Amino acid sequence: MICFVSKFYKFDCVRIQSMQLKSILLLFFSLACLPLWAQLSQGGQPMPIQQLKVARASSFVSLTVPAEEIQLVKNLQKEQPQLKAFRFAYSIPVDFSTENSGTWIESGDWKIWQLKLESPGALSLNVIFSRYYVPEGARLFLFSEDGSDLIGAFTAQNNKSDGVLATMPVAGDRLILQYEEPLDAEFSGELVLESVNHDFVGLKAYNGDRRPLGESGSCNVNVNCDYLQKYREAANGVCRILIRGTELCTGTLLNDVPADSTPYLLTASHCIENATDASSSVFLFNYESPYCKSIDGEVLNSLSGSSLRASSSELDFSLVELSVAPPKSYQPYYLGWDHSSSAPDSTVSIHHPLGDIKKVAIDRNSPSAASYSEDYVSGSFWQISNWEEGTTEAGSSGAALIDPDMRVRGSLVGGEATCSNPVNDYFAQFRFAWNHFSESDKQLKTWLDPNNSGTTAISGLNPYADEQQCTVLTNMKDADSHFDGLIDVTNESSGYYSGTNAYGFTEFAEAFQFETSCNVQGLTLGIANKSISSSIAVLTVSVYEGGDIPGTLLYSQDFELTNQEAGVMNYLAFDQQVSTDGNFYLAWSIEDLGANDVFAVFLADRTDDTSNSFFIRDGGDWYSYSEKSNTTNGSAAVMEALVCFYDESVEYNPFEDENVDVVAYPNPFVYGQELTIRFEDDVQPSKPEIFDLLGNRYAVSSTLTGLDRMAFDFNGFRPGIYFVRLTSQISGKNYTQKVLYLGGE
Repeated sequence: MICFVSKFYKFDCVRIQSMQLKSILLLFFSLACLPLWAQLSQGGQPMPIQQLKVARASSFVSLTVPAEEIQLVKNLQKEQPQLKAFRFAYSIPVDFSTENSGTWIESGDWKIWQLKLESPGALSLNVIFSRYYVPEGARLFLFSEDGSDLIGAFTAQNNKSDGVLATMPVAGDRLILQYEEPLDAEFSGELVLESVNHDFVGLKAYNGDRRPLGESGSCNVNVNCDYLQKYREAANGVCRILIRGTELCTGTLLNDVPADSTPYLLTASHCIENATDASSSVFLFNYESPYCKSIDGEVLNSLSGSSLRASSSELDFSLVELSVAPPKSYQPYYLGWDHSSSAPDSTVSIHHPLGDIKKVAIDRNSPSAASYSEDYVSGSFWQISNWEEGTTEAGSSGAALIDPDMRVRGSLVGGEATCSNPVNDYFAQFRFAWNHFSESDKQLKTWLDPNNSGTTAISGLNPYADEQQCTVLTNMKDADSHFDGLIDVTNESSGYYSGTNAYGFTEFAEAFQFETSCNVQGLTLGIANKSISSSIAVLTVSVYEGGDIPGTLLYSQDFELTNQEAGVMNYLAFDQQVSTDGNFYLAWSIEDLGANDVFAVFLADRTDDTSNSFFIRDGGDWYSYSEKSNTTNGSAAVMEALVCFYDESVEYNPFEDENVDVVAYPNPFVYGQELTIRFEDDVQPSKPEIFDLLGNRYAVSSTLTGLDRMAFDFNGFRPGIYFVRLTSQISGKNYTQKVLYLGGE
C-alpha cells in the first residue's frame, strides 16, 4: 500500500499490487496532479556544471536592439494613450533550438544543454518557446548570469498541446537557459525559441528596484486596505497578464452558469487579439501588497498559456480559457456577472496600472451608457465620469467594471483618466459582449451559458468553498508604515530588530491570534535588506504554539537564503501543513552567514500605537518589541500567514486502521518536496536506510523533526521506487515504507 498526504493534510491511500511504474505514475496524476500541473514552474536548482562556466563572457549570443527601435516602440505607445495596454519590452525574433544553438555536455546520468543570451541594456529578459516538449524527469531553468535571479524548473508538466511556453522575466541583460535531461529519458526533448523580449522599462530589474512598483500614480489605492475588505474575495479573481512577452494588461476570472470552474478569463481585445496572443500569455495572480501601503508582491503564482474562446475588436473584449485552472493555493475566485441593461448604483475596477501591484479605482455614482469612438459599436460602453478614489492607467486594460454585488458589468478599453484628472474612462458593456454578435467566437453567451438557460445574472464562485477554507492574514494596519527595523543608538547602527545585529538577538516571531484550529500552509515574508556572501546561508522558519510568548515548537523548515529577494514579499511554502490550536507564532532565524552579511525583515512603524505582535528572542528568552526597543510603541512584522481552517471533529485520522502504524507523505513526491515518515506513537525513529528495488543502498539527508517523525531530502536521486527503513530507539523494531520519487518536477 502506498499512502500519501494530499495538499491539505488529509491522508489518502491507494493500494498498489503489481503495477509497473508507468501505471503508478498515471494513478498518481489522476488523483493528485492538479496543484502541480497548475504551477508555471516547479522550483529547484540547476545543476552546477563546471565545464559550462568557462569563457562565459565570450559565449553569450548578443542580440542588439538599436536605441531608435526602442524609441519607436515608445512613440507608438504615446500615439494611443487612451488604449490602456502597457508596452514594456521590445521583441527580438530568433530561431534557436537544442539542435542548432548552445552547448551540450554529459555529466553523470544527465546530458545538459546551455544557451547564453544577452541583449545589452535590457533591464530584464523573457522568452517564448514556439515548441516546448520534454520527457519526464527533464528540467529547464532560466537564470541571470550571476545566478541571483532564477525561474524554473519547467518540466514535462508544462507540456501543452500547442507546444507554446511563455516565461516570466529574469532580471538583467544576460540570460542563461539550462536544460537537463536524463540519459535514459523516453525521448529527446524539443526546445525551439521564437523570441527574446528586451525590457526597456524595468518590469524586473536589479539593485532592489523591482519596478514598476511605485511607478503607477500616487492616487492609486492598494486592494488590501482594511476599508476595502468587501472586495477581498473579488480581488482574488484578478490577475496581471504578460502578453507576447512585451505588453501588460489586466484580466478577471468569470463564473459560468454550470458553475463548473472552467477557468474563463475576460480581458480586452486590444490586449489578446488572437490565438497566438492567448497561447503566449502568462497570467500572474495574487501580485499585491499585503496591506494598505505599497510593498512589492511575490510573483510565484503564475500560469502560462490559454486558448482564445471569443473576441470582438468592435466591442474590444476577449474571453480566454486558461490552460489549467488556478490551484487552491492561489485562492481563486470566479466573479459573477450581469448582462442586463440597467446601470449599477456604483462601481469599482480592480487592476494592475503600469503592471504595478493590484489597485482599486472607485466610482460611487452610476456609470452612463455612452459611445467611445467610431471604431466601436455605438452606445456599447459604460462611461465613468469621475473616479472618487484611484484611477486607471496603461496596464489596466481589460480590467472588469464590478458592481456592488461583485458582478462584472464591463471591461476596460481606455479613456482619459489620470491621477491629476480621473475622468472619462470607458468600459465595454457586458450586455453587448454577451450576444450582440451571433457568432459563437464573438460572444460570451455561448461559453458562459452553454445550455441557454436564459440567466441574466449570476453570483461569483469560490471553487473550493466545500473544502477547507484558506486565507492569508496579516497584522499590518492601514495606519501603519513599514521600515527596515534598523537599531539606531546615538546615530550608530548595531543591526536590525528583525535580523542581523550586534546585540545577540537570535530569533524573531510574529503572533497570530485565533479562536479556532487551523493548518498553516506557509507564509509570505517582506524582506527589507539582504546582502549575503555565504552560499550556504539558511533562513529557518518555525511555527510555535501560542500564548503570551512563543511556546512549544510545532514545526521548523529551512530555506536557502540566497533564493530570497530584498524589497519584496517572498512566499515560503511549507512541505506539510502545520496543525495549530488557537494562537500561534511564525518565527524566523538565520544561520551560516558570512562575517559582513546583512538580513532584515520589514516591521510596522507605529509611532503612536502600543499594539504589538512582534517578538524578539535574546538568549533563551522572548521579549516584546517594546521591551527591546526602549519605546512604548508596538510593532508587527510585514508578513502574511496562509492558513486553512478545519473541523477537528471530522478530520481524517490516518491511524484509524489498526493495521497502520506508520505512513509516508507526500507519496508519491517530486523534486523539491520533503518526504516525511510519521508514526502513530513516539517511537524515536533512528538509523535511516534507503534501498532501491535492486537492493542498492543510498545515502540520504534526513532530519528528526519529532519523536514520531523523520524528514528526508531526495533531491539528486533518480526517479523510481525506494524503500525507507527506520529503527525505533525505544523498541528496536524495524519499519519499512515503500515510496515513489518522481524526480525533477
